[in-house]
Amino acid sequence: MLRANQAVRLGLRAASRNAELSFAKALINQGGNLIALLPIALAAVLVAALARGDALRSALLAARALAGLRWPMLGGIAAALGIAFAASMLFWGGAIPLLAADAELNRRPPPGNFALLVSRGAARTLVAGVVGWGISILFTLACDAAVIFATPALLLRPSMGLFAAAALTGAIAVAGTFLLDVLARLTMVRAAAFGDSATVAFAKAASLLGARLGASAVITVVFAGLELIVGAAAASLAGLLSAGSSSPRDQVLALAPHAAIALAGAAIFGWLEVGRMGALAALAADTEGLIAPEAPPEPPPSAELVVEALPADEVTSRSGAS
Repeated sequence: MLRANQAVRLGLRAASRNAELSFAKALINQGGNLIALLPIALAAVLVAALARGDALRSALLAARALAGLRWPMLGGIAAALGIAFAASMLFWGGAIPLLAADAELNRRPPPGNFALLVSRGAARTLVAGVVGWGISILFTLACDAAVIFATPALLLRPSMGLFAAAALTGAIAVAGTFLLDVLARLTMVRAAAFGDSATVAFAKAASLLGARLGASAVITVVFAGLELIVGAAAASLAGLLSAGSSSPRDQVLALAPHAAIALAGAAIFGWLEVGRMGALAALAADTEGLIAPEAPPEPPPSAELVVEALPADEVTSRSGAS
């Protein structure tokens, strides 16, 4: 049985051997963020164009524009997030089988298969991603709604029972978010790498999560800790650049280092994300019996064998000296 540390090693090794997948994932993440910010930027440009001339009239026009752009801007953000999600699912449709093959073959898969894998498994992976992440999002919204409705009762009539119920809800929300996140990833792994339909992939992913809950938890905690370290390091470097001087000229000159830090952080985050999916793919492949067990290391030679291998005169001289 594949242990959690071995799955993490296989995932990171697959991500390192297929570095183009990490860079592609980083570009998709950054592109999705830019597309999501585009409706806000366009709305800001429109409001700024209206805010000219008389101050009172400009303020009224800007307020009316903001009121009219509220729903179009939200719709644009939702459409941008949908495009980014679809692009991410298409990427995983080709990347997850390559990562699983890397873990199974213990080497880099043959090149030229990414587009073929995407064409074969894009629809399955997209549906599986919608099912997995949809359940996770609905659970998060339900927990948020419970907290929102319980807050007035806690403020108006506080009691030990309500505080205990709020604490229990928070614990269930944290544990459920963790479990459903892993379940969504395993569902995509089953759909992309093993060709299961969305319902079959979800059922087998739930069975795998129940059977290997400890290994899944270790993989999630390890990669979450690594991402936290990378994020803290990137934020510290960005803070040092911003704290050097407060003059506008220096801040403009610091834009290039800030962009370099953002791109480097995105590349590392993409590498960790690919490594996490590779580790989960290795775990699923091991459940199917596709990962060959590692040979145990040979025991070191004992002292008697070492002495017997020495020349006879050297053994005699050492015995006399002792």
